[in-house]
Amino acid sequence: MITMRDNAIRVKRFRELKATLRTNRHRLLVGLDIAQAEQVVHLRHAHTRVVTPALTIPNTTRGFAQLWARIQEAQRVTGCHEVVCVFEPTGTHHEAIARFLEAQGADVVLVSSAVADWTRRTRDGTWGNHDRKDAANCADLLEQGKVLFYSRPDGPLAELRRLVRYLRRAWAELAACKARWRTTLRPALGPMGEPLPNRLRAELPAVRQAWERAAPGRPAAAKGRLPLGLATACADFGEQVTAVQARIAALERALTPLAERLPAYTLLRTIPGVGPTVGAILLLGAGPTRRWGSRGRLRGGPDSPPARPSATATGTPASRRSSSWRRSSSASSGACGAVGSPTTPRARTEAPQRRGGRRSRYPAAPRPRGLRPGEAWRSSDQNLLSGER
Repeated sequence: MITMRDNAIRVKRFRELKATLRTNRHRLLVGLDIAQAEQVVHLRHAHTRVVTPALTIPNTTRGFAQLWARIQEAQRVTGCHEVVCVFEPTGTHHEAIARFLEAQGADVVLVSSAVADWTRRTRDGTWGNHDRKDAANCADLLEQGKVLFYSRPDGPLAELRRLVRYLRRAWAELAACKARWRTTLRPALGPMGEPLPNRLRAELPAVRQAWERAAPGRPAAAKGRLPLGLATACADFGEQVTAVQARIAALERALTPLAERLPAYTLLRTIPGVGPTVGAILLLGAGPTRRWGSRGRLRGGPDSPPARPSATATGTPASRRSSSWRRSSSASSGACGAVGSPTTPRARTEAPQRRGGRRSRYPAAPRPRGLRPGEAWRSSDQNLLSGER
């Protein structure tokens, strides 16, 4: 059995797949619809024909073995040596079969749930969906190259991911508790537009008293002034909030030792405003630092294509991601930065103009040579900046 590949090797392999999925005809594509009890599989010879429209396997170890036996049989029939599997992320249900397939040497990628949803609606002109249709839809998107990298961190980063997942659930529970207080319990105690009287505020649990501002006057002592039902609800609510806050504090304490084992955590903590918890979450979002080949990859992610050369006076097309940023930055700085044209001295010293009756903080950008007054500049008019018409 093939051992699990390193994450850096998986990133390099994914980029090779991303570049050749639309043209390579020597791969066996496997689309899966993941569920709790069983999974539906769609096998396809890339850009050639459908090998198996639908195959249902149980979500067990024996079912995984049956799936791999069927894949090997399809490899012998089609002559394909490479196997690429794709599915939609489904919480943690896909992790078992993903580990099994990668251990066998297959490449595993993901498809965005949003893209799959909109593509599913246009398949066969129908709006409904079922398991067979979902598996075929994943295979279609894989054949078109519309896939994402399947991140599978290991070591401290894997444990950090699990802890952050639990922390987010605890935060969601705390937000639900606050919503319950605002919509159910607090209106039963008094008008929302004014603070609670001190005699009622004293009846609340200690954790709830900190959330309510004190009313003017002398503090009061608890004397059981609330009705039995409302008092029981408030006491139960206080215990629930206390337990959730204790879980959050324990998870935040557990995050720090794991994050400190990663070198990038120390650098993140040097950023003003980044504390222990936020630094751990940022580190988890960035993932393994070895997956980023350049600074552009860090901004666009491992799924983004390589950066294309920027626009010049010769008319070389700029990358779609950076051209809009260049145009917006040029308008705000008073320079035609989309093509690297320097700002004229007149534009730097020009007084702020009025726009819509208000003074503008930014001077007007210089108009390229050859552009008539009132005519808008377009990215296709790059030759105007070089003096050509």
